Amino acid sequence: MPSDIVTALRRRFSVISAVGYLLTVAAVLVITDDVAIVLGVTGAILFTELVDTLQDVPSVDERWAKAALGTLLTVGSTGWLWVEFQGSVATDRLVLPALAVLGGCWIVLDARADFVQGRRLGGPDAFDEMETGEAMLIMQHMRLVAETLEDGPKSIPDIASECDLTESRVRQAIELAGRDDTIYPVDTDEDPCRYALDQRKIGLTGVGRQAASGVTGLLHRFVRPLLDQF
Repeated sequence: MPSDIVTALRRRFSVISAVGYLLTVAAVLVITDDVAIVLGVTGAILFTELVDTLQDVPSVDERWAKAALGTLLTVGSTGWLWVEFQGSVATDRLVLPALAVLGGCWIVLDARADFVQGRRLGGPDAFDEMETGEAMLIMQHMRLVAETLEDGPKSIPDIASECDLTESRVRQAIELAGRDDTIYPVDTDEDPCRYALDQRKIGLTGVGRQAASGVTGLLHRFVRPLLDQF
């Protein structure tokens, strides 16, 4: 297992990535001139990268790493808050360590919720498994299929003929676009089945709906550790 972790770290990190992290930390230090903020940013980077790295090691349960790091953050930030509280400092100096304590508690609760619900960090998305060029090609196919369906429902052979694509490519585009029901089946009793486009999910209206959905999803993600403890 240690060798697997070392291999994953070597695969993820390089001299270029290390220089990028150092430049980020240096920029934060120049902008804020606050060592505490720099330490917070550095800790966040290390936490994120470590959890992401452990996802690449099947023999390691990343939930334990999340719980350990959350506990470490909670204990460390509690000590930091106590030191600041004992000194003659302005109240605003207590805000950052207090937020760090809350963040550490949130991570611990989130790890426990993962254990209770039997949840692991999500596997790779379909686009993540593709090369960049392939992903861009699929997105182009999705756009062509959506434009074709603007005139009304069509079957896969009809879509393939109008888009000059193979039927397998059309099915792939429909499968990806259908995950949020942007493209959905109609007349399922017919053979071949036809597909329609939900135009509310594209254009400016669609962008607004996606933004609202993103905000709702973010709020749910924040409260999920509190809701999933039992």
